[in-house]
Amino acid sequence: MKFGIRLADWFGTTQNMVELAVLAERNRFDFCWVSHDVFMRSSFVTLASIADHTSKIILGNTILNPYTTNPAELAMFLASMDELTNKRMVCGISAGALEYMDWLGIPHSKPLTRTRESVDLIRSLLSGKVANYRGEEFNWNEQCYMRFTPPRSSIPVYIGGQGDKMLEYSGSAGDGALPLLYPPDFAEYAVKKISAGARKAGKDPSSVDIAGCVWMSIAKDRETAAIDPLKELVAYFGPLLGAKGLGAVGLSLEDFEPVHSRFKSSGLKSAIQLVNEKMLRLAIYGSPEDCIKSLEKLESAGVNQVLIGSPLGPNPKESINIIGKEIIPHFASDS
Repeated sequence: MKFGIRLADWFGTTQNMVELAVLAERNRFDFCWVSHDVFMRSSFVTLASIADHTSKIILGNTILNPYTTNPAELAMFLASMDELTNKRMVCGISAGALEYMDWLGIPHSKPLTRTRESVDLIRSLLSGKVANYRGEEFNWNEQCYMRFTPPRSSIPVYIGGQGDKMLEYSGSAGDGALPLLYPPDFAEYAVKKISAGARKAGKDPSSVDIAGCVWMSIAKDRETAAIDPLKELVAYFGPLLGAKGLGAVGLSLEDFEPVHSRFKSSGLKSAIQLVNEKMLRLAIYGSPEDCIKSLEKLESAGVNQVLIGSPLGPNPKESINIIGKEIIPHFASDS
C-alpha cells in the first residue's frame, strides 16, 4: 500500500504545510495532496511552494472543483505544475461540497455531468487537441487549445466522491479514485462501486489506484490521540457527509443535528462537546498498533493508497515521524 499525506488549513499557515510536506518526503511518503476548499488557503500556492522544496514526492489537489474553477484554468495549472515539478503532478478532481456552491450562488444541478465534461476537456487540452466541445455544461469553440506544449500529454486523473454514481464514474474514467472514507468502514462498499464502474467500462479494476481519504490522529494511546482538533473535524464535516458512509458505523445525519445546531449557534469549540466516541469512528486514531490494524482493514478492502489527513496527532511533525518509522515500514514488509 502506498502512503500520501493530505494537508489542509487545519495545519495552519502555508509555511506550516510546506514544512510538513518536506518532512513527509523524508519519511518516504509517496504522495502529498493539498486540500482546495472554498475560503481557505489556495492549494495552487501551497503546492507550488511544496514543489520548490521537494524533489521526489508526487503532488496533487484534493480536490479541484470544476464549479469554482473553469477546466481551462485547471488544465493550465496542471500543465504548469507538471513543468515546475519535473512531471510529479497528478489531478484530483470532483464536483463536491455542493453546500459551498449554495454559499456562492453557483447552480449545481448536474455535478456528475460537470465532473465528466471537465475531465474530458482537461485531458483533451493536455493531449494537445483542440477542445472544440459541445456538452451540457460547457460549450467551447475551435480557439480552445493550449498555447504551449505540456510536459506530458497525459497526467493521471484521480476522481473524488462518496456517492454511488461518482464512485462508479471514478472507476470507469479515472486513473485513480479518491473516495472519502469517513468512516474507514465505508471502504468495502466504496471499493465495490469503484470496481463495478471499472468493469462496466471494460477496465481491469486493479488498474485503478484507489486512494482512500482518511482522518488520522496517532499517538502513544487512544486517549491521547482523541484530541480536540480531531473532534473539530468530526463536528465540522460530519453533518455534510453522505448517509451511506455514516451508516457504515451506525450513524445518521440526524445524529449530527445537535452538533450542527450547536456549531451554528455557539461555534465549533462548543460543538465538539457533543462529539461522542461513536462519531470518532469516522476517523482512524490511537496508538501505532491501533492505526496499523485499521489500515490493514483498508488494504484488505482493496485500498491501494491511503491519504492520511488532519489532524495527524497531538504533534503533527512527531506523527509524521511515527508513521515513517512504524507504519510505512510495516506495510512495505508486507508487500
